[in-house]
Amino acid sequence: MSAEQSPDRVGERVRIGVDARKLLDDRRGIGRYTRALLRSWAARSQDRVAITLLIPDLFPKLLARRLSAEIGAELAVARTGARGFDLVWYPWNGMTWIAHDTKVATVHDCWPFASPAQNSAIRRNEQAPFIRTAEHAACIITDSGFGKSEVVRHLGVDPDRIEVVPLGVETARVGAANPTGAGSASLKPDYVLFVGQAETRKDLPTLLAAMDLLPEMLRARFRLVVAGKGQPGSGARLPEHARVEFEGEVSDERLTQLYANASAFVFPSRYEGFGLPVLEAMSYGAPVVASDAASLPEAAGDAALYFPMGDAAALAAAVGIILYEPALAQRLRIAGRIRAASMTWDRCADATLAVFEHVARARK
Repeated sequence: MSAEQSPDRVGERVRIGVDARKLLDDRRGIGRYTRALLRSWAARSQDRVAITLLIPDLFPKLLARRLSAEIGAELAVARTGARGFDLVWYPWNGMTWIAHDTKVATVHDCWPFASPAQNSAIRRNEQAPFIRTAEHAACIITDSGFGKSEVVRHLGVDPDRIEVVPLGVETARVGAANPTGAGSASLKPDYVLFVGQAETRKDLPTLLAAMDLLPEMLRARFRLVVAGKGQPGSGARLPEHARVEFEGEVSDERLTQLYANASAFVFPSRYEGFGLPVLEAMSYGAPVVASDAASLPEAAGDAALYFPMGDAAALAAAVGIILYEPALAQRLRIAGRIRAASMTWDRCADATLAVFEHVARARK
């Protein structure tokens, strides 16, 4: 099959067109999710699925090699608007265009509806892909039970049209970190790590305030490392005493190193559809502290310490306990690795493909 052809019937495999417009650019959790599932299907499920990547470029064949290299397998490529699929999958948190065939979309969260009031025009623009999804998707996949409840609440979708498929991590990464927490020669384990974009809902201000509340002995020894696009938003004051390093958006290789050598990973977010960095940190053996908000207890289970959302003093206490108590930190490392080992991308890919097969059969 040439790179620009619409797919023909391929045995009994499900023919899936994938909205791949952000595949080369999105380095957030959503991008890692999309690439991980495509890689898993290409490596393990070629007898069940035939994949075509759909992009808006006028000459998609010119990008075929780069797209296939990103996945590690040769995949067909076509322009958005191509027809003949059993279904088209939108993995990017909503639909920005409408395919002719049956549509399945992953909605990772409903933040444009749950966020505080902002410019009404911007708000409507951000909500549009979600509204389009609710109107046109035969099935919506969410990352958590909380995410499903948000789709029902904000989009009015019948719960029977929603399937919950939790996210995962790479099998090869599970347990990759040194179980003692000892750092590499190039990166000492003397830091607390946060991973995420510096946006309001991530609540970086609470973490910055908590770092200043740590005892002087801990502030002298441990710094905070922030990895993610952007700088703190409005209202985020830098600590007066604690040390903070902003790394910005980092490569996958650098992110691996940061996770594997962190003395603790902290995720104070106020709103998540899942909270993928929590599971990623666990897979590398980092002890995790998370807020008790939204989906985070679903993602972390009993393998993390929780604090009341927005409570800087409680967060400082939780971080301090991990940094003071090596035995507790070690128990969290072990529990986190066990948690991550049960939630792999292959498991997520298999469950997602099962949804696709069910939808395709129902539409025949």
